[in-house]
Amino acid sequence: MKELFMDAVQLGPFLIKKTYLVLIFSSMLSFLYIAILLRKRTKLLHKVEEVLTSGLLIWLLTYKFSIIFFRPSILWTNPYGVLFLTGGTEGVYLATFVFIGFSFWRFNISNISLKTSIVILIPSLTITSFAYFGIMTLL
Repeated sequence: MKELFMDAVQLGPFLIKKTYLVLIFSSMLSFLYIAILLRKRTKLLHKVEEVLTSGLLIWLLTYKFSIIFFRPSILWTNPYGVLFLTGGTEGVYLATFVFIGFSFWRFNISNISLKTSIVILIPSLTITSFAYFGIMTLL
């Protein structure tokens, strides 16, 4: 029974998976990179933070509800399963592609150049990926 909860941390009444905590930490490292990169351009930094925060929320919702896309029969067989299950690895890939597309679209609307968008997004995603997989390897 104890092995079941070794991949989670209990904070009061909440049980949080360690992978989610590592993902949050990895994302915070990416935000730190962006803050250092744009420290002298505060207006641009605020626009980028707004876009990426919205994108992160869209990533989370896409990941959580991607099971509907990959297994639509769950709506008929187990509708409450949509709330408790995630899209798995395929959901992560789908959510990441949606996040990238959404971010480029919002950067374009905000009149942020494509070069600046690439300098922000590609290293940020790389930092998040390497930090996440590096930490998960150590755990």
